[in-house]
Amino acid sequence: MWREVPLVDVCELRAGASTPADSGGPVRVVKPRNVTDGRLTGTPDGITEESAGKLGRYRLASGDIVCVRTGGVGRHALATAEHTGWIFGTGIIRLRPGEDVDPLYLNHYLSHPSVQDWFRRNVAGTAVPSISTGALGTLPVALPPMRTQKSIGRALGALNEKIAIHEQICRTTAELRDALLSRLLSGESGPPGEHTGDDGACA
Repeated sequence: MWREVPLVDVCELRAGASTPADSGGPVRVVKPRNVTDGRLTGTPDGITEESAGKLGRYRLASGDIVCVRTGGVGRHALATAEHTGWIFGTGIIRLRPGEDVDPLYLNHYLSHPSVQDWFRRNVAGTAVPSISTGALGTLPVALPPMRTQKSIGRALGALNEKIAIHEQICRTTAELRDALLSRLLSGESGPPGEHTGDDGACA
């Protein structure tokens, strides 16, 4: 049977830490710009092990979900094993799902149009929209039985993987096109189907 509960009943919520400026250190720091389409993307800033050692409460574990709390409110991403030990910065709220909710299901649930509409209706501020941990904790979460949650999560996850593959193909193809265009129009090689005569003019 499906039931509806506030987010705070099934997750631990924690706002992110204030971190030092990018030092190029080995410990990655997740910021809002790294949260896109349910995934962590881009190259995060880094801090030193010494700085990270003081931020133990702000480490990510596999299955955590990070939500943007300032600016692009409503964006979120699922942390996987490769993100274990990373720090989440001040523009982030970490959700740590409890035993009643499947992380993959919850990550997809947060993308539901009605949930995104809830974010738009519950943000504070005008110039820079934001949401607090208290407000986010009131988000209604529709929960089916765990077996159903896992099935939904797997099905939507498989589709997302296909989308990611196609996006990578598109990026690679665009890069190849741009490289070829630059070469063809630089004089190194004439456009396909055209040949030059002895005087260099097109025949």
